[in-house]
Amino acid sequence: MKELGRYLGLLFCCLILGFRVGAVPRVILDTDIDSDVDDVGALAMMLNLHAQGTIDLRGIIVTSDDTYAALCTQAICTFYGYPDLAIGVNDRQQRMRKHSRYTRQIALEFPHAATAWTDFEEAFTLYRRLLRESPDSSVTILTIGHLSSLCDLLRSSADDSSPLTGLQLVEQKVAQWICMGGRFPEGKEANFYRPDPESTLYCLDYWPGRVVFSGWEIGREVRSGGEYIRKRLDKSHPVWRAYELYNRFAGRASWDQTAVLMLTDRATDFFGLHDSGRCVVAPDGSNRWAEGEKSGHAYLVFREGADRKACARWIDWLIAGKRKALRRIGSADTIR
Repeated sequence: MKELGRYLGLLFCCLILGFRVGAVPRVILDTDIDSDVDDVGALAMMLNLHAQGTIDLRGIIVTSDDTYAALCTQAICTFYGYPDLAIGVNDRQQRMRKHSRYTRQIALEFPHAATAWTDFEEAFTLYRRLLRESPDSSVTILTIGHLSSLCDLLRSSADDSSPLTGLQLVEQKVAQWICMGGRFPEGKEANFYRPDPESTLYCLDYWPGRVVFSGWEIGREVRSGGEYIRKRLDKSHPVWRAYELYNRFAGRASWDQTAVLMLTDRATDFFGLHDSGRCVVAPDGSNRWAEGEKSGHAYLVFREGADRKACARWIDWLIAGKRKALRRIGSADTIR
């Protein structure tokens, strides 16, 4: 019965996220890795899941105005053994600056190939290339930052690499968008309103498929990145260093990590979906949920009795790469 329950959980997770049973989803991560350390935890989870074959991480979009953000990202990927993982930057940021508690130090202390953020490919160009190279309906886009780069993709025109517009590429290639953003049923959250709420409005107005929102209220109840990470990772690890620099392992809300958890079969242990209606965004970036018929929008809710501490424990295990936490979507096998 336990294995049957696990299989049904896997099947449900595949269905709600648009994955084919048995398929390894191609994933593009879009992150604003700079102001908060939850992006580092989320990136570690993604790289560990990629290493175990749970996901196929095709590339990383760095939507940040921090000059060291992309270099930090490449340093972490290099440490994990993926020095050539495609990374794109949003070079349309109005002003690049140095403001992170950890990106500069990680970039300086750990090896990587690039020498400046200008060495990386333009974000929407990388988006277009990765989508063009993917089979139809095979890509999950996971955004854990603001939506400027995704908006640029949707607005992009046909070019020499593809006769399709950005919107057409998304329609053809993307199976699912998982978005850490918004507050539900209503409120104001940074990824939606900072720095350009216009991008949020555009993405939600024109997105042609399904989107699942992991709202601020979900991550705030799940605290990870504390003593377990301090004790489990070596001091020579860039993730250990990032958490030390950020708040010395005091723990942090798991906004971005709960969105990543949706790529695993553990999601159904903790979350359900509210999908009757749609997310409506105001010009200032605040949002509310408008009840009504199903629209393709959905947001995460905690299941009744869901154990927030257990959820945090799984996230910490995934950050640290604990093997029993790494399970494959579409398979009833447990990696021990």
